[in-house]
Amino acid sequence: MLEVGTANQRSEDDDLAVFVDRLAAAGDDQATTDAQARIRDLIAAGDPPPGVRRLAEALAASVADLPPPPRRPLEDASSLVAAVRDNTLVVLEDFDAAATGRAVAALLGDGRRVVVTGADAARLDAVREALPADAADRALSGLPDVPPAESRELRRLLATSTPQRRARGDQVLPPESAVPDAAEVARLCALAMGSEAAGDGEFVLPTLLANLDEERRAAVTSVAERVDSALAAMPAREEHGWAWQLLSELIFGQQRAAFDRMVEDVAEVIAVLDRTRDAPPVSFTAPPPPDAAEALIRYREFLAAGGRARSYFRPAVQRDVEPVLEVARVGARVPETQEDIDRVLEYLELVERQARVDAACTELGVPLPADEHELGEVGDALGRIATAARAVGALRHDVLFIAEDSPLSVPDVETAQEIAAAILEFAVHGSGVDAARRLDALAEELEALSPVSTTAPEHEQAVAALRRRDAADFAAAVDALGAARREQVDHQRCALLQQRLAEGAPRLAEAWAALAETEPAALGFASFVPVEPLLSTLPPSDSADVVLVLGASGLGVERLLLSAVAPRIVGVVAPGEAAGEGPTLLSVLRRANALVIRGRTGGGRVVPLKQNQPRAAAPVGQAG
Repeated sequence: MLEVGTANQRSEDDDLAVFVDRLAAAGDDQATTDAQARIRDLIAAGDPPPGVRRLAEALAASVADLPPPPRRPLEDASSLVAAVRDNTLVVLEDFDAAATGRAVAALLGDGRRVVVTGADAARLDAVREALPADAADRALSGLPDVPPAESRELRRLLATSTPQRRARGDQVLPPESAVPDAAEVARLCALAMGSEAAGDGEFVLPTLLANLDEERRAAVTSVAERVDSALAAMPAREEHGWAWQLLSELIFGQQRAAFDRMVEDVAEVIAVLDRTRDAPPVSFTAPPPPDAAEALIRYREFLAAGGRARSYFRPAVQRDVEPVLEVARVGARVPETQEDIDRVLEYLELVERQARVDAACTELGVPLPADEHELGEVGDALGRIATAARAVGALRHDVLFIAEDSPLSVPDVETAQEIAAAILEFAVHGSGVDAARRLDALAEELEALSPVSTTAPEHEQAVAALRRRDAADFAAAVDALGAARREQVDHQRCALLQQRLAEGAPRLAEAWAALAETEPAALGFASFVPVEPLLSTLPPSDSADVVLVLGASGLGVERLLLSAVAPRIVGVVAPGEAAGEGPTLLSVLRRANALVIRGRTGGGRVVPLKQNQPRAAAPVGQAG
């Protein structure tokens, strides 16, 4: 499909090139040759002039040689403008210099870029002199010396200009990178508004923290982090309420000695159990004597010094320990070696510690462990309680001495948890006091970016919003500043393009600047250029909207190459103007069913030509 479309386009371009050659064949001057070459180059480049293509299509679609149109008066200038706007081929018949001047002025009022051309320089001058005063300042002796794209951009910028945008030239807008982030401002405003709306006591801690130096504040924050971590590691309050109750007692120094002994005993019991897990078990066939431990210790020292058990003449230390050894068993045998004695002693010490653990559990309100696993859980909980107690104690000290005559205290675990959370919140997000100070600082920094005399309203709105702690108003001001920067860029671009236009057409630049404030739809111009210079140097595409050809009845068919100047071609015929010999520009326009407007000094009327009348056979080879 793409190849078919490309082939069709190539065929249409070839036909258009043949059409241009036939028009050019009617003339033999250099201007025609130059125009022909330029148009063919544009066709070969895939950018055929719209006016030439529309003329060729109109001639191809014409079906009849039409009789002269009826002659009726034109009612007003607006109908002429509408006629030119809606038709690409127009004939102004019986238009003298004054009527043509009024027609040009009407097109200028519609914002049209008009090129007025003709073979008679005097007639060109007469039409230019006939322009109304409000159109004369938009008349040029040639086309503006600016690229069409820049001219189009300038007209758009001027047409959309507003007093607000024109005022941007004198304003100094803060760069986008220097404006505080709206999300950060919203966070600060929320903190600051909360601080200012709270009671006197609710924000005592943030105020005290805000007044600390960085090193002291970091130390307090470190303690709060330890408290937060330690309390988070505590056993669940719902299932282990005893742990939290014990913690509350410890932070006030209660039960400290009993707690420390229990921690030591539990740790030792767990260690012994772990160490002797694979050793032979120790048992007693009967309760040992009350002084069993002392007798075993003396006997172990005896063995360690090289002593040996005897069957006869037994030493006193051996006789003292025999009642113990008789009921003790290591595995299934009676203890004999030093290692056996150590194992029995360790067992007796373990039993004693376990008894102390049970007593401490009863004293401190800790559940009695039923087995080794539960004992391990108790030991882990005691370690966590000890860590939390140390952390909370440090926090109580730091809060008490956070400032002279500090009103804060930590009477219980819940308060410690709240104060630690508040300190960490301050460390991460700051406080209302800090937030208010930061917002004021941001307002001062933002305000200093522009002198008072050149400050934009949006800039003032942003500064005021920071001082009012109004996040929504600040966000709106930031958006408005973005729009203001775009307006300023447009204003600066417009000023640059106006300067470029003024270098070659100062009166036109001044006229456009004035019309931008009063009549922005009238940003057109009228260039008066004789036919031959215009054809010799065809303007770039999109340089004009309408080409007005004076003396159309006396110009040859080759002058239809002027259709390359603009998408619309208007042939002008003066009253009493004699037609040239053979086909003329006017006769071809008529054949293409151009819209005819009949007029005199009193006016004229649009005369549409009918499109569906039968036509006689066209002479073969006639141009068009």
